[in-house]
Amino acid sequence: MAKFLVTFALPQESLLFERKLTRVVVKHGLTLGQLGAHEIAVFRLGLGAQDKEEFKRVVKELSSELVIHSGFAGAVRTLLEPGDFVLAENFSLPELSNWLGRTCIFAASGSFATVNEIADSAAKARLNSKSNIIALDMESAQVAALCSDLAVSYVSAKMISDRYDEGIPGIFLGKKIRRMRDLSDAIWFASRMLVLRQKLADRLVELISIVGG
Repeated sequence: MAKFLVTFALPQESLLFERKLTRVVVKHGLTLGQLGAHEIAVFRLGLGAQDKEEFKRVVKELSSELVIHSGFAGAVRTLLEPGDFVLAENFSLPELSNWLGRTCIFAASGSFATVNEIADSAAKARLNSKSNIIALDMESAQVAALCSDLAVSYVSAKMISDRYDEGIPGIFLGKKIRRMRDLSDAIWFASRMLVLRQKLADRLVELISIVGG
């Protein structure tokens, strides 16, 4: 029975995946359960991987065979669309990245950029013009570094939430509503994310089936 630790930044990202688990037990913020023949633990790192020490403790305590870091990322490559499942090659164990990149589960694979805050379309355009980056997020680099130090296998597999020419509506970033369009944009984006969270959960089940055999 394989043991997998699946990490997300936020509870909203992990909720629908957790609902696919059976025999669920929640201990100190860690969700434990089963997915088919596999033991699964779900850990939420916090935005920007804030809870590093707890992550290290969990990895050591569970003796996980593989850490799958997931959640959502912003597209930098122009052809990527919301709902595309993408592999961060530079933040995944090379042997796993090479193998998984040849499967049909991912819409694209390539390098992720690390940002310290949620990027707008202008920031994405600057990255796209300078380097071969497909997407960006705030946690994958830190998770990869931690896993490398802990000598545990790891892969970063995320779903695109926003296109290269889109930003996250300001209301989700704590900004005030200044016009009616701000509200309509927020409602539209929230509706999209409801669909994408289910799609992400389904892709993660498929990924675990592939790597777990």
